Amino acid sequence: MVKVIEQEILYLREANNIQQLTKGFSNDQKFVVDEKYLMRLFPIEDADRRRREFETINKLSLLSDLVPKAIEFGEQESLGLAYMVLTYLPGRDGEEELSNLTEREQFLVGFQAGNELKKLHEYPAPEGTEPWNIHKKRKSDKYIEELKLLEDIDTVLISKLINYIETNDYLMEGRPNRFQHDDFHPCNLIVDGKEFNGFIDFQRMDWGDPIHYLQKLGFFGIKVSVPFSIGAIDGYNGGEEISEEFWKLFALYSAMHVVSSFVWGKKMGEDQYELLSRYAMDVMRDHDDFRENIPQWYREIGSIRQF
Repeated sequence: MVKVIEQEILYLREANNIQQLTKGFSNDQKFVVDEKYLMRLFPIEDADRRRREFETINKLSLLSDLVPKAIEFGEQESLGLAYMVLTYLPGRDGEEELSNLTEREQFLVGFQAGNELKKLHEYPAPEGTEPWNIHKKRKSDKYIEELKLLEDIDTVLISKLINYIETNDYLMEGRPNRFQHDDFHPCNLIVDGKEFNGFIDFQRMDWGDPIHYLQKLGFFGIKVSVPFSIGAIDGYNGGEEISEEFWKLFALYSAMHVVSSFVWGKKMGEDQYELLSRYAMDVMRDHDDFRENIPQWYREIGSIRQF
């Protein structure tokens, strides 16, 4: 099948080496070509959505050298497949590589990634996209109503979450609506040696408030590396003192994520519910039941932050 595709893509016809990649959670078939290009194959039914992804990557690569360049997009109707070709970013995924680095080095990789991520958030949502605060509040209200129907969660906890969110959701008004990778996690970042070397896997891209996107560090990122997560937040803020507004929004979006995690976990089965519930309760503790905007894991900082 790869050979058939290869014959249709002019610059791949004389490739010396094509290696399949099997790591990762994407359903795409992925192939590295001569250590220069990454070819992704996917069902042709997804072509329209993935073409928008390809075009977005192309625009993002103009904002950051650490986004792969979009080379070619095509369809093979006879095979029921579509494909995109991107430049290949050498290195290993961050989840694998960070464990080999010191805490200070993990922090610096996070700092580089956060600083570079800021550039991607210059890319605005398409014209006509629903305002962020309206879109997010509607989703949050829906999750809150579903949370109320869950019978095995402490009603006091539910009350705390709802009151906190409804008291603070005004903070979303006027917030920017920008590109979101929507899966900013070490496994979707490339580390080469001790340096951050790029973003990968844009399939879940979306639009919204950039801070909404960063709060996932406190849910998932810290499970891989707290120093990396601290570095990403510091890098995103340019190493400057972080504003109260940032932390208020960070906490609000974290609370909303806790709610959706309980709801989604229940829908996904007992194992996922147990995992996501545990993560959600960790976030509650990190924010002292949302009496604290700045999470505990960020407040307990040592010498890793010293430049």
